[in-house]
Amino acid sequence: MNLKTLRELKGISRKELADMTGISFRSIQDYEQGHKELSSAKAETILKMAGALGCTMEDLISDFDLGSLKPSELKEMVSDENSRSKVLSARSEGSFILMHKDREVADLVLESVTGAIVEVARVMDQQFMPLGTVGEDRFLKAWWYHRAVPVTQGNLASTLEKLGFLTPQAYLLRNLGLSLNDDYWLKPLGSSLRWDDVSLYKNEFDDVVGASHFTGLPVDEDFAITRELFPSGSTKGNVPKSWVCVEGKRFLVKGTEGNKTQQIFNEVVGAYIHRKQQKFDFVDYEFYTIDYGYGKKIGVSAEAFTSENLEFVSARELIEVGRRTHKGASDYDIFVSACEDGGIPRKQVEAFLDYQILTDFIISNTDRNYDNFGVLRDAESLKFVKMAPIFDSGNSMFYDLDMNHGTLELNNIPVDSFAENEFGLLRLVKDPSIVEMDKLLTNDELSKVLASSNRTPEQVRVLLSIYDKKKDMLFKLKRGELGWLK
Repeated sequence: MNLKTLRELKGISRKELADMTGISFRSIQDYEQGHKELSSAKAETILKMAGALGCTMEDLISDFDLGSLKPSELKEMVSDENSRSKVLSARSEGSFILMHKDREVADLVLESVTGAIVEVARVMDQQFMPLGTVGEDRFLKAWWYHRAVPVTQGNLASTLEKLGFLTPQAYLLRNLGLSLNDDYWLKPLGSSLRWDDVSLYKNEFDDVVGASHFTGLPVDEDFAITRELFPSGSTKGNVPKSWVCVEGKRFLVKGTEGNKTQQIFNEVVGAYIHRKQQKFDFVDYEFYTIDYGYGKKIGVSAEAFTSENLEFVSARELIEVGRRTHKGASDYDIFVSACEDGGIPRKQVEAFLDYQILTDFIISNTDRNYDNFGVLRDAESLKFVKMAPIFDSGNSMFYDLDMNHGTLELNNIPVDSFAENEFGLLRLVKDPSIVEMDKLLTNDELSKVLASSNRTPEQVRVLLSIYDKKKDMLFKLKRGELGWLK
């Protein structure tokens, strides 16, 4: 067996390997003697053994018997990366299979320490490859890289360091690439795992890692031995987040960056506006308090808008693909055309964008980046069903500026979206009447929400003054008065 061969090559006893990995002596003995199939073990188990033995996961689980090599060949293979690649190519096409539910999509070779895709060995189902990844290997490698949780989220960097993960991609690999955005996952080569065994929609979980960097507390010491798979390896955004299971449903709980508590209140403000307008689907954020034993931490929560049958495709994915074939076209036109090609009527897409741009303008949301909106598609037909609900309005109402200055310049506020500033976005709007002025939040309603954040009464007064100016600007836009739009 390869485990025994590589262990003896390193001069490590079974007991020493057990101490190094936390895997029981009996289990290691069973794997070496063939009583248990190592290829059917959890990826976490194989990853720990590979790290301790200084080899790759595929070295351990390959059908190729390393014991058949001469000692000199074995030493050369283990020490020489080029020789290793040749042996790997000869014995298997990859250590993982990219799956879409129970559909085999592609054979992949991943580097266990960094979690990076080394090679796309073979594509079995081109139709179900992740959007925009057909063609060059670098497309799928980029998809995998962006799939991982940003290292800037909460205190994730220190959390991963304590857990022994060098990169977010390595943590994503530990969780088999699972996400609550879609049905893709990685199946270890030779494993008998099925979608029902790993699906985050079907299997309950207690995401101790997501909870730890949300609350700022150390990771649960039981993490190293848990077999649970977590969604925190693929949760986007910079603010700390944690997924929780409540009565069979999945809820995302969002916190704040540092002491910027207004971010979570802004999410509620956005939901209030969309609820009153009743134009498009939106994520209905509600306040959520977590008591983690050392005091309470407030956040907002919302139920997942995806399911096993309904996947989220971000605007970033659509635009990146469109840029390859529509050189010179604007990102706005590329996105609208991509949605139309996917089955959503062009007028419906444009109306959605008009509404999103204008409601973002009212609350000065500066972060409508391409990961913060998109479409929902049918997981089987891959046809687009509708625009995804509006979500993420936290970076609004000057949440990160010092309000003590008393006044703020409203011209050309920079944004992360289709344009560089708010005025550039407003020029894309085709129907300003889509937002009803009498269904916006009243000043009194907005004041009550903002007063609950960490803003002083004077800062709330300034924010209300800005809100009035924004409503006045929108009123002029609706009347066709465009002189101020420079």
